[in-house]
Amino acid sequence: MLLIQTPWKPATVQTDLFGVLTQALDTLVHPEGTVVLLSQASGGPNEALTESENIAELGGVAKYYNISLSGSAYERNGNNEIYIIGYLFGPDGSLLIRMPKIMPDLIEGFDNTTANTFTKSEFPIAHTKDGNVGILCGEDILSPHIVRALVLSGAEVILNPSRERADQHFSIRQKARQARAYENLSYVACASPSSVIINGVETFLPAATALSEMWGNIQKLEGNASILDADIDIEALRRRRQEPMGNFPAIVRTSIYASGYEKEGSESQSPNSRDAWVLNGQRKLSQNKSAVHSDHDMIDRYDVVLGQTVTRIALSPNNLIENRMHNLDNALRLTAPFSQSPGVKLVVFPEFFLTGPVSQLGTNSSAICDQIGMNFDGPEAEKIAEFARKNNVYVSGGVFEYDPKWPNRFFNTAFIFDDCGELVHRYRKIHCADVFGRLPDTAPGSVYTEYLNRYGYEYLFPVADTRIGKLCTVICFDMNFGETHRAMVKRGAEIIIHPTSEPHNMRRRGWDIARHVRAFENTAYLLTSGHGGEFRGEMSTFPGSMQRGYSKVVNYDGSLQCVADGPGSVPLVGSIDLKALRRARSDLKGNLVLWDNPIVYSHKYQQDYGIKNDIWAGDPSINPYEDASQIKRVIDRYKKEKIYSDSECFSKTAVMNESMQAVV
Repeated sequence: MLLIQTPWKPATVQTDLFGVLTQALDTLVHPEGTVVLLSQASGGPNEALTESENIAELGGVAKYYNISLSGSAYERNGNNEIYIIGYLFGPDGSLLIRMPKIMPDLIEGFDNTTANTFTKSEFPIAHTKDGNVGILCGEDILSPHIVRALVLSGAEVILNPSRERADQHFSIRQKARQARAYENLSYVACASPSSVIINGVETFLPAATALSEMWGNIQKLEGNASILDADIDIEALRRRRQEPMGNFPAIVRTSIYASGYEKEGSESQSPNSRDAWVLNGQRKLSQNKSAVHSDHDMIDRYDVVLGQTVTRIALSPNNLIENRMHNLDNALRLTAPFSQSPGVKLVVFPEFFLTGPVSQLGTNSSAICDQIGMNFDGPEAEKIAEFARKNNVYVSGGVFEYDPKWPNRFFNTAFIFDDCGELVHRYRKIHCADVFGRLPDTAPGSVYTEYLNRYGYEYLFPVADTRIGKLCTVICFDMNFGETHRAMVKRGAEIIIHPTSEPHNMRRRGWDIARHVRAFENTAYLLTSGHGGEFRGEMSTFPGSMQRGYSKVVNYDGSLQCVADGPGSVPLVGSIDLKALRRARSDLKGNLVLWDNPIVYSHKYQQDYGIKNDIWAGDPSINPYEDASQIKRVIDRYKKEKIYSDSECFSKTAVMNESMQAVV
């Protein structure tokens, strides 16, 4: 695949790109059918051509060079409305994809372009030499839901013609493209021009042309270079999509979100101009401001302590309860000196900080669930509440929870106790590692019908309205599913607390990039408290470091505030400034949550993709997820519905063999 950052205009595309395309294609052994991605066209909306004019110009170039050509440009319709449209043309010049831009033009900010934010979108896919491709223009790549919808339509490669500019969010927008590739097992190809000429004035732009791949790696075009010869190994991606581990598009439970999207979409207004969506954004901001906690004792500037602990892990059920209290005492001892500071108002512990992951106890642990999980009416909860009261701090963390109302089950749960020792928040992890068949905890989706009958839909995404801000929690694996974070933030969350227990492996790069992107795309602080290691067994005297630690505070713009750059026991101190966060949220350009409308993508989520609900509604002692069997079923469904392709389909090897036979 060739990514071109040379500026171009539809009216002069042949002369603008003739030399660059000729030289670029000469470097390839078999250039026929190669996908060439152009940037968003130069010029302003006043230079927009009609649809037929754009198709004639770009289709002619594709046919002349015998390539698949993609890019985006302004298009004027019969009502004199101007849209940004992404195009893909086949080697014969035929139009394969016409994809209108969905999000408002936040980076350029033109007053007379029209957004499709409030229109149901189709997500067309085309088969090319470089894989099955779809198009998302400009800022559309910043929406986790829109990207997910495109991937669930069959996209392997997402073409992102853009026009980037240097501003405070430039760097994190590039990371967002990496996060989208990682969490969707896809390639994301972005082309942005090196300069733009508008009304006769040339402005030079930052280098943003790049290819992001499924492990979080990136190939970038540096400086003034015109062409990036991007390596697309579509066979490797297709093989990776057959693997259950970390297969996020196959694991996501879309039906859990669909009910909320249907209600939210029905309440949305439908502006069709920039002025209208600005007014709509101001309306949303006004609603958010009126919902801000207004008690006189509100604390908007304070410190947090992330208690990165090392946990003693029981290798048999015999010491589980004893270990829970021992590990809790160590965690409180680690953070106590800092918690006593009057500036500290929040203490956060990791996932599994009382027990470790307990997967070593077997996949069917229903008989000992009361030993694995703490009860929020039990002694551990009393000790945490006492610590909170004594130090006048909020306390959060991630534990296995045993609730007697759910016999023979335990949940992976995050909690928050307030500074009076009251339990004000309890979130049960939606996307658990149970789907791999190794960790037999119960997710709400596994008992979905009964869960909603007991608690209602809103209980899935709880947000605590407190005097230190609106707090929510997500747990470890949740980091890979932007849907959960957005659901919390739409319910008011300002601080996302993330207890986690992440091992060392090649997925960590993409996971950590996603951490920063979650903060940026939701304009929320993100506090990751990581599990810092483990003593395995009662006789162990030396801690292992399978859990990598790396607790960190990420600012609401996605920038790093502080990090514990390694494993071990670490009390990491960071800072929260709620007034600064709320000022940032009042920025219409930077607050992406304002422009998230489920009308665009909810129909894809309603098709019940990913892991189905109520799979474990039966006997708790019979684990239906063993050997990742449910993920494998989803992968088989995706292959049947052409969402995933078998590795031999449209292979480069087959294309090369055909070419070699033609030569012979």
